[in-house]
Amino acid sequence: LKMSDRLLCFRHVVGAPFIAMPRAVSLLAFVAWSLDAAVARGVVDFPMDVRQRNVVRVSELACDDCITLDTLYKTNNLVFLLFYERALVGKHHYKASIIDGFHAACADLRWSHVVCGAVDMVDDKAYAQRYIDPKTAPAHIVVRGGEPVAIQKRHLERLMAKPGDKDTILWHLRDLLTSDPSPNALDISLEVGGAEAFARALRSYRVVIAGAVDRDDEESRDAFRAAAQRLVFSGEVPMKVEPPSSSSAKKGKGALHAQKDIGFVLALGSKALAGSNLTKGAAAAFIGGKRQTEEVQLGTTKPSEAAMLEALRSVARPVPQAGAALAAGEGGGKKRTRKGKGATKEL
Repeated sequence: LKMSDRLLCFRHVVGAPFIAMPRAVSLLAFVAWSLDAAVARGVVDFPMDVRQRNVVRVSELACDDCITLDTLYKTNNLVFLLFYERALVGKHHYKASIIDGFHAACADLRWSHVVCGAVDMVDDKAYAQRYIDPKTAPAHIVVRGGEPVAIQKRHLERLMAKPGDKDTILWHLRDLLTSDPSPNALDISLEVGGAEAFARALRSYRVVIAGAVDRDDEESRDAFRAAAQRLVFSGEVPMKVEPPSSSSAKKGKGALHAQKDIGFVLALGSKALAGSNLTKGAAAAFIGGKRQTEEVQLGTTKPSEAAMLEALRSVARPVPQAGAALAAGEGGGKKRTRKGKGATKEL
């Protein structure tokens, strides 16, 4: 059967009582369900241009660029969701600014832990009715683990004061989703230019999986970051965004400088290459600021995401054990004291 035939059969039989189905039909329904589950895709399975925009279409419609809301939640822990009507786009300045701001913020969050989805209420009004009064659209919500995150009054006030402002939306997301106050708190990877910037990145993480490419090579930059996202989303490289807690309500400078477990860093340009102890077009792992693995070539002159993925996977494979040993040797991130102002700090 074609995929469309399987879906049609499944949709017709799934709502009927199982005991009322002929045996052949119930078996067909089970097979269709199994195959549908197998081909369910997350954002990493969409074309590169969709991933660069970081906005997928959330719909019950059967289309190449669609994903259902349930599948979006199952394949992504952190979701930023917009409800809008395409008939209103461009016809109302206030509403258009909210939609534009959503897309601008999502583009900035490409390759991050946050996946964005857009629900057109012309086709999928029922999705919106789960969360909002459709009359208030356009509106967006933040979802963690399939559950909407409650918005706070101060968030509402700032969002309404600057409707559609990208920086305000990004602050809103970081503040709701993590206790980490750094600008790249939701990112899986970051790009650095210059030796000092790379050294600073090494100090920010216990373990760094680093690569080096030309600054002007946009394709390789995207391929590296896309591969890093795929490794994290698949669970091959463990990396989580810890939610805010009552103890972290007041975020101070100490939190800003707390060392994180692992990060992907891409060094750009000749100055960054000089400080990275890497050659252009290669990757390696750094633990405790020191390179621990031999260089692995990222691929050809214009490596694909698949080539990047294999390179980063081979670099990352020995990292967890070495990182754990380092953490144990340092006392698991105990506080050490040094002279000067703000002497006690987690290193």
